[in-house]
Amino acid sequence: MSSSTSGPIEYVGKADRKAGRNADRKAAKKTPGGGSRLGCLWSLLAVLGFFGAVIAYVRLGGYVRATLLGLACDLSACSVAGMTVAGWLIIATPAAMLLLTAVLWPRLAKRGRVALGIASAVVVLIAFTFLPGRERDLSDLVKGPGSEAAGDGIMWAFGGAGAALLFLLVLVYVGKAVPAVDRHYNTVATFGAVALMIAALPVAISKSDPTWVRAADVFPDELSMNGDRLVRTAVAEQRGCDGVLPDDKLLNLRNCYLTVRAVYTTDDSDAVATFRAVLYADDETADEVRDGLPRGLAPVGVTGGAITVMSTTREWVLIGTAGHADGHPIAEDERPWVLWPLRQVSYHFIGVQGGLLAEPDPAGEIHPRTR
Repeated sequence: MSSSTSGPIEYVGKADRKAGRNADRKAAKKTPGGGSRLGCLWSLLAVLGFFGAVIAYVRLGGYVRATLLGLACDLSACSVAGMTVAGWLIIATPAAMLLLTAVLWPRLAKRGRVALGIASAVVVLIAFTFLPGRERDLSDLVKGPGSEAAGDGIMWAFGGAGAALLFLLVLVYVGKAVPAVDRHYNTVATFGAVALMIAALPVAISKSDPTWVRAADVFPDELSMNGDRLVRTAVAEQRGCDGVLPDDKLLNLRNCYLTVRAVYTTDDSDAVATFRAVLYADDETADEVRDGLPRGLAPVGVTGGAITVMSTTREWVLIGTAGHADGHPIAEDERPWVLWPLRQVSYHFIGVQGGLLAEPDPAGEIHPRTR
């Protein structure tokens, strides 16, 4: 008579087989060259990753900074608000990533933790390229158009991060005295730290100095130079540099961020100065573009009676034209004083960019009509 239940002998046999399988697994794990080799591989990868990060930080730091600031300038036309926000984000983004990691880490699977960890590490490494050291200031690291506003954003973000850290430390002691705060510490700490970081941004924007690349900031309504009074009759700006020269490829040889334009008249004569400036990433780029401009080229809309002068200053390619108000041809003896107001406007622009205003010498080859 058969029975569906297992007898004592069969039960013991099953238990022996199960114990044997478990023993085989443990023996496989302890096999020489198994887990130890995998551990050595991960250790080697960790060491290589560390040294790779250090090399990337040293070798690519300048490129990373220039790329980020150039992108911010391109997107915001180098405005005060745009560049300040960019600087603030350089510090606020890794802080947010670290906070996000702390909140989500216990809830994520292994793959999610790896992805979040790698993303956080990359963002933190990028921020480290902007940190000054013993032999370099922030001004040595943050260069180019709008760099002052970006530096202000970075410093105010540090201030917000410091305030957030102090808030968290104080909250720990408050939680010991107030049970309700201790029970909701994570929520209060998260919202409080985020609020302090965000609160630093509008203060940074309001405190930042002008970037001195926008037309309204650079060209005043009136200029008083060498006893002359120059009046601005037109001012404009545009993203990029299309439409400045007959061939757009010339100025677009490298990425141009912004073009500013102003027209001035003077009480010294009937001369009219039209000044254009095209903004690039750095001095070398501006010089390269200027070197590629052919001689005798005139901007769009300029008649044959005007004189065109091209040069560079810092990150700018300067394109100036001078002529009579009615457009009639310039005689040879008129050339010095027709060019005089253009030289004055150029000196003003160069002085604003360099932070040192100066007046041109009226005793030179280019001089006023009445001297």
